[in-house]
Amino acid sequence: MSHTHYKAPSPHYETASPRTRYEDSRFPPINPHPFYESYPAEPVMSDPSTRHDTLPTQQIPEQKERPLESTRCGSIGYDEREMRTYELIVSQQPLHARMCGFGEKDRRPIDPPPIVQLVVRQKGQEGAMLDIQTLQIPFFVLHVTLWSDDRKEERNIISNPPKCTRVLMGSLVSSPSLLKNTEGEQGLYFAFPDLSIRTEGRYTLRFSLMKLVSSDFQEDATSSIIAQIFSDPFTVYSAKKFPGMTESTELSKVFAKQGLKIPIRNDGKFKVPKN
Repeated sequence: MSHTHYKAPSPHYETASPRTRYEDSRFPPINPHPFYESYPAEPVMSDPSTRHDTLPTQQIPEQKERPLESTRCGSIGYDEREMRTYELIVSQQPLHARMCGFGEKDRRPIDPPPIVQLVVRQKGQEGAMLDIQTLQIPFFVLHVTLWSDDRKEERNIISNPPKCTRVLMGSLVSSPSLLKNTEGEQGLYFAFPDLSIRTEGRYTLRFSLMKLVSSDFQEDATSSIIAQIFSDPFTVYSAKKFPGMTESTELSKVFAKQGLKIPIRNDGKFKVPKN
């Protein structure tokens, strides 16, 4: 299995300067290269008539974008050490959202909340899912990023020098929950109930699965992407064009009854289950 390594984003990207690197130890980003490279210092040019020495002219190296190695991962990944396959399935696709702008008070979540299932199979037992109880569930993490609807360009950051503003708001990392679906079948599910987007347009979400190991908790550690999957494209509307929130799906209602903290819409009102 091909693993991709990357560093994590900063919690201060709202005010981060484009001259600084985009990194943090809390959440691993999907993009393996920083959003902004450090720019080289401009050469200091002195007046030739007053100079008594000869200095070579400093050349500013061309900034080349490195390829996104993480896009090579598919929805099914294979762990050679454990001889297991890890498959991601988007159980609940995002339909639409209302843009939340650049304020912090009026945040509207993506409707319905995206939900992704993790299916694990052991090699030699084709078609049979691995017993969930044998997995180290707390060590799985699913990270989400925002992409264009054609899945070719990231849309996580808006650059307005000297500031960079995050477009996708909310909790970008989810831990798995052991839940039963509408058919009564137990599985591992990742939910993203509070994602919102600042600007209107057509987007898709990319979900990346990681399994943390002891070395990932060390300083300057990197994590490996096991599998990735994109959601279906969806539309983010302006406040005037937004058609309104839909009624909560049966899957959301079933998960909420089992204790998952997810917004439930009934009779035109939101309800968030208490823990």
